[in-house]
Amino acid sequence: MASLGIGHVGLKVDDLETSVEFYRNILGLHSSMRERGVARIPSGRDTLVLHEKGLGLSGFHFGFRVDSSSKVDEWQAWLRGANIVIYEDVTEEKYRSIKIKDPNGYLIEIFHDERGIAE
Repeated sequence: MASLGIGHVGLKVDDLETSVEFYRNILGLHSSMRERGVARIPSGRDTLVLHEKGLGLSGFHFGFRVDSSSKVDEWQAWLRGANIVIYEDVTEEKYRSIKIKDPNGYLIEIFHDERGIAE
């Protein structure tokens, strides 16, 4: 699965602007996109995704990037066959994602993103 690596780490934040300013002013990272309470901050091949409180399912998650939407569907079928609960299933134009939980309750996303933005 992880042949394309972990594409992003997601964190829930109290104040999106304050967090974006911290990562920009203190760590020198710049937000590439902000919309609907989410900021994506690239760092090399990886991306930090900040979610305003009230959005998303948990305070922390990470996502494995796969090379096609059909690969996400294959993973979904395999996981369901293994009786793994799918907690979130998103299909948008140029974006496909599912989320499961590990034994400790951490959300793990399997995604494919062709939107031309950092995950």
